[in-house]
Amino acid sequence: WQTDQPVPLLKNVQRLTAPNPGMMTGPGTNSYLVGDPRTGYLVIDPGPADPEHLHKLWRAAGGDIRMIVCTHSHADHSPGAKPLQALCAVAPPILGLPSQPTARANSEFTPERELADGERLILQCASHQHTLHVVHTPGHAANHLCLVLEEDGLLFSGDHVLNGSTTVVDPPDGHMTDYLESLDKLLNACEQLHIQFILPAHGYVLGNVWGEAHDARACIAHLKAHRLKREAKIWAVMQQHPEGSMDDWVKHAYDDVPSKLWPVAKRSLLAHVERLRAL
Repeated sequence: WQTDQPVPLLKNVQRLTAPNPGMMTGPGTNSYLVGDPRTGYLVIDPGPADPEHLHKLWRAAGGDIRMIVCTHSHADHSPGAKPLQALCAVAPPILGLPSQPTARANSEFTPERELADGERLILQCASHQHTLHVVHTPGHAANHLCLVLEEDGLLFSGDHVLNGSTTVVDPPDGHMTDYLESLDKLLNACEQLHIQFILPAHGYVLGNVWGEAHDARACIAHLKAHRLKREAKIWAVMQQHPEGSMDDWVKHAYDDVPSKLWPVAKRSLLAHVERLRAL
């Protein structure tokens, strides 16, 4: 996929990538348009408040945006919601979950309406509809949620499942046990909602990658196994270096990761350490 044009994944989904590439965002934040000209469109993760990107989203939807949903409140996902809303002749509601007191100052977000776990958002016309099923998935952020396009078997995973890297779990707003339990919740959703592919907020579509993984469920199971393997390595390092600092532990537990990434890895290390100490 090119990152500067709206590209159909299926006939009911387009993806535009915001021009905010970086170490934490990969190629940039993926914004998704769900719907068609007859039903209007729902926008998932408008991204940063970048005028050019938001105008591209608006034009790709023909100006007919019915809802804006933020998977969570981080600064590369939610700030574009209000300026995108302002572009529309009829203001679409901004939906999601409010940031919690544990969130960092630049991740404050209050939706116009709070989404309930299991709620279904529907775009429809006389002949057909697009149904997005809401799944609360705390862990990466306390207010994180995912969406499943039921008719097409697509999971919009926000930052909970990424392609090319594992997401950062940064306490106190990030919580490792919540993250792992949310992965289990997504595994169940794969069975119940017949999910075939995962569309992450950073990187490209998942479903037949990661070695022997051939479907969305296998990708999520692989990710959980990777997290637990890392946790076992962290536990071994903590036992071997009981007086070590976080800096000592990260260089041993993440010795397979470039050292330039250790400051970021240390945030997830802390989340694992807190989880291990609570077990």
